[in-house]
Amino acid sequence: MRVFIAVLVLIFSLQSISKSENLVIDELFGVKILDHIKKYSKIENGVKYDYLQNIITFEDEFIDIQRTDDFDTYYLRTDTNYKIHNISARKMSSSNFNNFSNDCKEKKLNLVKMFTKLFDVKIGRFENSFWIDPLSKNLYDDSSILYKNENTNLRLAAYCGYFGHTNNDGENMIVSAIFVSWVTEEYYINHVAGRWKKIDDFDNEFIKTFLSPST
Repeated sequence: MRVFIAVLVLIFSLQSISKSENLVIDELFGVKILDHIKKYSKIENGVKYDYLQNIITFEDEFIDIQRTDDFDTYYLRTDTNYKIHNISARKMSSSNFNNFSNDCKEKKLNLVKMFTKLFDVKIGRFENSFWIDPLSKNLYDDSSILYKNENTNLRLAAYCGYFGHTNNDGENMIVSAIFVSWVTEEYYINHVAGRWKKIDDFDNEFIKTFLSPST
């Protein structure tokens, strides 16, 4: 994560006040929340998905943003007025069900610790949530901090996603992904909390059982 840390230092505007624990982020990966998408992509590159009502997604290959070697792909999501509500990066890895080794939680914790140092906030400010996406049958382990900037509620998150997959050789795989996302609270309420189902904390055995093709 060294490259990502260097980018954060360059692109985050930090105003840390220990007592009030305020934080300000000017941009993430060179993108500002609520900017118009035309600064980073062409409108015709947007894709609408049935499971994201009134949201338009601009995938990795169609956006012009700052990138680091710490992530594989990026995406931006806008409202119908093409104002950006979601800036996300992810790095994916996969392993056989029988050899599943989950290092994503450690990566997520390291990101959260990095955020607490950069913004001079206590780790207790981060809310931990665990989710099932009922539509795609995926699992998520999320740590996020909610704050207000210029009368807009925003949320910075590091989270893990777990997905079942069958490779070209017919092997059942578990794909895990580490994400960093900066979203408006409006997006979070409508398209995370409003779409996913909150569950209790889960371990590796639950991940394997839940994502097993036989279940």
